[in-house]
Amino acid sequence: MPTATETRIALERADKLVTLAPERGQRTYTNTARIESGTLCSVEEKGHRFLVDAGKGLGGGNEEPTPSALLRSALSSCIAIGVKLWAARREIPIDHVEVTLETDTDARGLLGLCSRTPPGFTGMRVQIDVRSPAPREVVEDVVATSLRLSPLVDALANAQQIQTFTHVESALAEMGGDHGR
Repeated sequence: MPTATETRIALERADKLVTLAPERGQRTYTNTARIESGTLCSVEEKGHRFLVDAGKGLGGGNEEPTPSALLRSALSSCIAIGVKLWAARREIPIDHVEVTLETDTDARGLLGLCSRTPPGFTGMRVQIDVRSPAPREVVEDVVATSLRLSPLVDALANAQQIQTFTHVESALAEMGGDHGR
């Protein structure tokens, strides 16, 4: 595991690199998700592979984390890591970071049973617990900075447009079958 000093040095090096050549900091990340069987889905990105499944209540096997669990995990871990990174940048010792994330949902939205109910989260709360020998105000400023500059907090709080492209291969269409006309 890198030390706080090693993390600070890596971040300073990244700052310098992106300042001198901004295009070096611009990337597109791609992952691919494939249904293996039933609702079990494998996801691959940058050499990492993990499995995701739907819960039994939605017809899944409940053998792997759900997409919502991974989203919550991504957000809470992004916040926790961000606190450690910003503390390291400012040479503020942090002994412990724990982030607890709660989300509220209403299944009527996901199931399409109520048009006024969103399919996603209806509420979200984040509890950030930090232990540090540094003054409280300094640690609170680190946490505020890490939240303000968190890529996942930003992606969820300031959602961008999502472009979708669909390609369908249909044996029925290729056979010249009835298209519902």
